[in-house]
Amino acid sequence: MSTPMVVFTDLDGTLLNHDDYDWSAAKPALAALKQRKVPLVLVSSKTDVEMLELRRALGNTDPLVCENGSLLLIPENLLEALGLSADSRLISDGYHYEYRGLSREQILTLLNELKADYRFTGFAWMTDEDIAQHTGLTLEAARLASQRKASEPIVWRDTPEALAEFTERLTRHNLRVVKGGRFYHVMGQCDKGDAVRYLQKRYEHHFGAAPFSIALGDSPNDLDMLKAVDAPAIIPHSDGSHLEDPALKRAFIAPKEGAAGWNTAVLTLIDQ
Repeated sequence: MSTPMVVFTDLDGTLLNHDDYDWSAAKPALAALKQRKVPLVLVSSKTDVEMLELRRALGNTDPLVCENGSLLLIPENLLEALGLSADSRLISDGYHYEYRGLSREQILTLLNELKADYRFTGFAWMTDEDIAQHTGLTLEAARLASQRKASEPIVWRDTPEALAEFTERLTRHNLRVVKGGRFYHVMGQCDKGDAVRYLQKRYEHHFGAAPFSIALGDSPNDLDMLKAVDAPAIIPHSDGSHLEDPALKRAFIAPKEGAAGWNTAVLTLIDQ
């Protein structure tokens, strides 16, 4: 019997092209995963409403890791298979919501206090038009991106020294700052790697054996996820540069950026 497998993937700049968010070049690999019944877990800084919309477009039926690991959505029909029990208080529209950090309200309370000492802005202080301008999203997509539950993306407008001090102050309140492709993300003491390790254990329960795990990412906030799997894959940026880390010397470096690189990486790694 073949070894079970699970794939975890970042979205922006990885499965989705960085500039136009297109994923059509990834269709052959997406079809291969479906044909082999390999779970594809989407892992992103995006909100649950953004990811649910993309999940429907992709025809995906697997768990979602939202807001950099601060929030997990498990389809209700998968709970038993993954060895999880349902809590009716956390079920919404067929998904079990599992919060792994602080709420956005708690985060914004502290950020409001810190705005007097540092120069930054966050989605909470931006209009949908502002968010669209910073991200290249449509106004409707920007509206979905603003509906956060467990993190806050910020645009840093102060010095690197001030950022270090800001980060240290947040740490005292059980928060952390994670650098993404476009923003810094303020969130609880959790990350994509924690969520991936948790789901690997759940899939081990489901398969009856530890699955061979693959993860794909392109930015610093993907490092924890990439280090948590058997086969990490790094998607390069448009200028040819790519994420580097001493712990990822064995990582597969995709030959192209975005969805085309993702497609090559997945097709290569699932046949290793």
